[in-house]
Amino acid sequence: MISKRQAAKDSRVQDLDPKYLECNPLPDPDDEKDLTTFITLWKEAKDKSMAEAVDNCQIAEDVIKSIHL
Repeated sequence: MISKRQAAKDSRVQDLDPKYLECNPLPDPDDEKDLTTFITLWKEAKDKSMAEAVDNCQIAEDVIKSIHL
């Protein structure tokens, strides 16, 4: 019974991925799921202005550069 309580307690505490602590908007180039999610969200989003479109293109270029490193 005590081991189950300890296991439940341990399962509640989860450290955040360092990517989230850095506030880095770019996906992890080694994580296919992260890349797929980023691309899907980017594809479904609509740019509200030309400046936002340019910013999103720059982010996409940064993602591509991080993949090729």
